[in-house]
Amino acid sequence: MEAKKLLTIALTGLLAGGCLMVPALAEDADGQSSGNPATYTIPARVKRIEDYAFAGDTTLERVKIPDGVTEIGDYAFSGCTNLQEIELPDGLTKIGNHAFDGCAALVRLGDMNQLESIGEYAFSGCEALESIGDMPKLQTIGNYAFAEQTVTDEDSGTSTTVSCKSLKTVGNLDSVTRIGSEAFSGCRGLESIGALPNVTRIAFGAFRNCEKLKKVEGLGKLTVVNKNTFVGCCTLQSVGDLSNVTSIGEWAFTGCSALLDVGELNSVTSIGESAFAGCSSLERIGDLPNIISIADRAFGSDYNGRDNYCTSLKTIGDMPKLKTIGNSAFSGCRALAHVGDMRNLESIGEFAFAGCASLENVADLPNLTSIGYYAFSGINVFDADGNWARSEYCASLKRIGDMPKLKTIGEQAFYGCGALASIGDLSNVMSIVNSAFYNCSALASIGDLSNVTSIGGWAFSGCSSLTSVGELSSVTSIGDDAFSGCNMLASVGDLSNVTSIGEWAFSDCSALASIGDLRSVTEIGNYAFYECPSLTLRVLPNSYAENYAKSHSIKYTYIED
Repeated sequence: MEAKKLLTIALTGLLAGGCLMVPALAEDADGQSSGNPATYTIPARVKRIEDYAFAGDTTLERVKIPDGVTEIGDYAFSGCTNLQEIELPDGLTKIGNHAFDGCAALVRLGDMNQLESIGEYAFSGCEALESIGDMPKLQTIGNYAFAEQTVTDEDSGTSTTVSCKSLKTVGNLDSVTRIGSEAFSGCRGLESIGALPNVTRIAFGAFRNCEKLKKVEGLGKLTVVNKNTFVGCCTLQSVGDLSNVTSIGEWAFTGCSALLDVGELNSVTSIGESAFAGCSSLERIGDLPNIISIADRAFGSDYNGRDNYCTSLKTIGDMPKLKTIGNSAFSGCRALAHVGDMRNLESIGEFAFAGCASLENVADLPNLTSIGYYAFSGINVFDADGNWARSEYCASLKRIGDMPKLKTIGEQAFYGCGALASIGDLSNVMSIVNSAFYNCSALASIGDLSNVTSIGGWAFSGCSSLTSVGELSSVTSIGDDAFSGCNMLASVGDLSNVTSIGEWAFSDCSALASIGDLRSVTEIGNYAFYECPSLTLRVLPNSYAENYAKSHSIKYTYIED
């Protein structure tokens, strides 16, 4: 004879405020193995399944819920690890928090045409769940509703990661207005979801690591793309209408290596840190007429960023309101050939355009005040095994327009820009720091430097096409190797305030014939004028400069005041 057990289930009945105690028979282990799995049919008079009603019942395999039920309470079926099928009523409007959390055997959910809300963690850990039907009236999807989570066994202390890894499709979501934090995070098999024409908020990480999701449609009412929203969606090719989005958060699309286009971003005012890092298929960003700030690594990565570059990005449209470009913002965008109007740009961060090997011109920057370290220099490139392969520089950059307000240029800012032939107005720059224009071999002339007080080591070293340097009357120090290898440099103007000239400062300047007034010099480093056969120094009688010239067999002439 089959053994049976009596399970008491708390269900809300028809009586106002009443809670019915409904007996239900369940087969024990012997009964299930004999081909009669446990099935519960909930009485027709029930309107709501109470919180925790079936929580932790591992004997449940099938449940039929009558049409009168409109709500499934919090934790109602949580931990029902053997629940495979559930027949949901047409009138269901709410699924509570954790309602089916951990139902690892549940395979599918049909259409839920009247459903309005899904609670937090409602289906988290439903590892066998493959599909969810249409939910045309659904408005909110709670935080972590279908999310990957780590479960720790209280007895052993071991941790296991569980997720809705089998979920492939989610049906009609036309009425959804809000998707909670990490709602579909870790749904690595999710291939398609319904369009989202009415969604106004997608919280952070909502689709994180949905590795097979190819497109998200709708989004015309969305105003913010939050941080981590699509991070790790490596097959995502397109997102819907982002024309009303005003900000794109940090890491929003990081690692979306298949993303081809993001459409028009006319309302965007800010792009967050690493927002598009690793979007290696993205070719174009259109005009950004309202953008004010682009954060660190927005389209790039750090100097040794491996594969996190937007290597296919070719063009960025006009950005007339842009004020700041963060560190490494476009670093490694080796295909980037055109950047539009940036007339209000005030600062360019460190490594901002480092390794942009195809960039040829940057237009006038009339409001720019600072250029960070390595801004237009190089990056390291690594092979498939992670070994260093080469360095890539802004080797195609030919011109940067006028920068009349520029005050600071960081170290190695233009290091290796071998094609750079001209650079705009530098009349307000106070210091040319170490290696600022190192190996800019095409640079022929530099304009007004009348406010520069110091020229750092290697500042113009290797500028083999440089023929003239502008006014240097405020300079007090010239660093080691500052002009070494400038073999076409014929003359250097007024240096009357210079007190120190570093080692090798003008070495190998084979065409250098004259150098300005050295009346104030008190220190000249070793080999400062090495291999300058045509040079004549201008010195005061009995001065340090005269003694140096004599001791190093350099021609000199006296200054005539």
